[in-house]
Amino acid sequence: MKSSNNLVLQSRVRRSAAQWRDIIRQYEQSGQTQAVFCDEQSLALSTFSRWHQRLANSTDTLCNESHFVELSAHEELSGTSSSALWDVELQLGTDVVLRLRHRC
Repeated sequence: MKSSNNLVLQSRVRRSAAQWRDIIRQYEQSGQTQAVFCDEQSLALSTFSRWHQRLANSTDTLCNESHFVELSAHEELSGTSSSALWDVELQLGTDVVLRLRHRC
């Protein structure tokens, strides 16, 4: 006798933190509620919520995405090249800064 509640058991899918970051970016761009997004993507809402919270609380958050600034050599008003002198500073974390300087 067949049951009226035919449940399809899906195999468990393991995803990396990077994959969850991509999924959560897709969710944030979708404009949908978590429940609707998870239903459409066949994701367990509880798992999605746990990863969303975990990534929001970690130092590797979606809110701290990299912001790139284009750097270009420029000419000073006198017409001499200033490309011989340059400084680059990269903030890598709360207490980590990488500084590159070129003096020629």
